[in-house]
Amino acid sequence: MKIALTYRFCPRCCRAVPEASEEDYCPNDGAMLLNACPACQAPIASPYSCFCVKCGCDFASSVPRGGERDQN
Repeated sequence: MKIALTYRFCPRCCRAVPEASEEDYCPNDGAMLLNACPACQAPIASPYSCFCVKCGCDFASSVPRGGERDQN
């Protein structure tokens, strides 16, 4: 049985870490890591993604900057 590996992604510096990591914010620039596409919630399946493969969302244009936390 093959297990799909998914990633958390920093839309500021494009750093990716496995979703299983305990990091919520990028240590390079403080941006909140994305767990999935903010537009359609598709998982991030490649550590090289800058755009969602399902809906085309540009990850860099849809994230809080400078350590701003999601209020939800």
